[in-house]
Amino acid sequence: MKKLYIIFLLANFYCYSQIINIPDPHFKALLLQADTDNDIAGLVKIDMNNNGEIEQNEAQLVYVFVFPPGNISSLVGIEYFTNLMYFSCPTNQIISLDLSNLTQLITLGLGANQLTNLNLTGLTNLEFINCGGNQITELDFSTLTALEVIICGQNLFTELDFSNNPVFDQLRADECPNLTTIKINNNYQQIFTQTPYNSCWVNNPNLVNICVDANEVTPIQTFLSNCNITQPINIYTDCALSNDDFVDTAFKLVPNPTKGTVFFDNSVNTFNTVRVYNYLGQEILSKKLNPVFDENVDLENVAKGIYILKLEDGNQSFTTKIIKE
Repeated sequence: MKKLYIIFLLANFYCYSQIINIPDPHFKALLLQADTDNDIAGLVKIDMNNNGEIEQNEAQLVYVFVFPPGNISSLVGIEYFTNLMYFSCPTNQIISLDLSNLTQLITLGLGANQLTNLNLTGLTNLEFINCGGNQITELDFSTLTALEVIICGQNLFTELDFSNNPVFDQLRADECPNLTTIKINNNYQQIFTQTPYNSCWVNNPNLVNICVDANEVTPIQTFLSNCNITQPINIYTDCALSNDDFVDTAFKLVPNPTKGTVFFDNSVNTFNTVRVYNYLGQEILSKKLNPVFDENVDLENVAKGIYILKLEDGNQSFTTKIIKE
């Protein structure tokens, strides 16, 4: 029995001390350089036995990574550093990265890489992210319950959704050419003043929807105004209304965007009523229609923004989006 127990302990130690496969030579070289006289691993020497390899038990001793700009293209192997709390790896060549195994991570810096895919699922301790200057099209923040700050400008997002981040309050998101929607309705007061982590959301030419908590409508309007953002942006609190599936664009109104009156052909459907709603769901205009070839809606006295136009005839209705500029 004693021999079996010793064999079990040796087998367990061997399994725990297995060598980690690190295919990227630049990544591996940095890990081997980490020592008590540099900051690569927070003054920690990783290769404790000097065998030129990184083993699983050695990875468990690392809490900090600070990598300099370089040519790392793959971080395969980082998933074994499960005690990592601070990770900075800017200006490298990383394209895809899965950090979902690093559940102790608090601070993450990946600016100016080549990232198109970043998996942060389940990182419930993560508070700060800098992933600006990449090519990310989509990023799921929904499981990041401790997230407070993100710097994510110069990416290819179409939507940023922080609705499930209960303490999130600072966003730096500029120069995202595809960004259309930002959702920050998380029942937590946002910081709508400029800070190092909360700059103006400028140079986002397609940003048209911002969903906030009800008490934040006026603050976000002031924030955008102070940032000299003049494009029509709809501020609303019912986030379902930002879904493009809610709006049917087959029915044509011209001109759209408009500075005043819009026209449409009413000869086929012969709608008898038109109503205009803001994105808070409030009706701001209604008008009776005649079944004629051309009809119009006068928005001359309506503030700039995005509105929902609804046509009705008693049996059917039709909804479309209209922009007042």
